[in-house]
Amino acid sequence: MKIFTQPLGPVEANCYVVIKDHHALVIDPGDNFESLEELLKKENAVLDAILLTHAHFDHIGGLDALIEKYEVDVYMNPKEFDFLDDMRLNGSAYFYAKVKSHAIPKPVIEGEQTIGIFTIKAKTLPGHSVGSTVYQIEDALFTGDVLFQGSVGRVDLPTGNEQEMMESIRFLKTLPRDLKVYPGHGPSTTIGQELRWNPYFR
Repeated sequence: MKIFTQPLGPVEANCYVVIKDHHALVIDPGDNFESLEELLKKENAVLDAILLTHAHFDHIGGLDALIEKYEVDVYMNPKEFDFLDDMRLNGSAYFYAKVKSHAIPKPVIEGEQTIGIFTIKAKTLPGHSVGSTVYQIEDALFTGDVLFQGSVGRVDLPTGNEQEMMESIRFLKTLPRDLKVYPGHGPSTTIGQELRWNPYFR
């Protein structure tokens, strides 16, 4: 399995492309992803689906363009379906951009499910937003804005909750130390590294 990281948009939210056996998933397309077609051709891969860790504007800005081009399904936590076309809930009303999506998503199933050829374990971890969801694919954990290298996501946007974030962190601390973490912003890390250096893990 290969994982490609592409920061997108003015706040450089990480968009991930996961490729295995000539199939691909895109996670959190925060803005136009002009090089995606070139990457898929280079890897001789077909796009199976799009996953959203959560529906804040900096993670969904390129969603509609990808759907129009590739006609694939979008999967996300149903608790945030209404974020897609609500600029207050998706946070864009408070920043520099006005972002809406017309996607009609499918619900991610809590626990394990198959999307395309990929086996995905999903876990809702609120705090940053009510439907923030982390996805484990093999030995990789995509955490959105729940967990960053050395920090955690902000809790002051609509549906954010500090107590829920602390509970989510307590769950993350129980995961295998060698699990690779791919966050919504910034460099990748591991659970073990966060147990050692992240002040929120103490």
